[in-house]
Amino acid sequence: MRMDNRRFLLQAGDRIMKHWELEHNDNHMRIEWNGAATFNFQMPIGGQWVDYHCFTCYGIDTEQEALEHAMEVLEETEADVSS
Repeated sequence: MRMDNRRFLLQAGDRIMKHWELEHNDNHMRIEWNGAATFNFQMPIGGQWVDYHCFTCYGIDTEQEALEHAMEVLEETEADVSS
């Protein structure tokens, strides 16, 4: 898996949306986190990022925790689909 370290920040109300773009199983994708509890996995479709999996996790305090948790969920989601 190749990961692009660039972060993209978008202002959403009083929160800053954080994004991580990566290659996962030969697919270009993005993880979006709203800085609180909501995560979205997104794929580029027709030039736009489209959500394909959303989840919530409370108690995330840092960007590193958010990314680590999102990667765990991504692996679990993939394992569920493969079985």
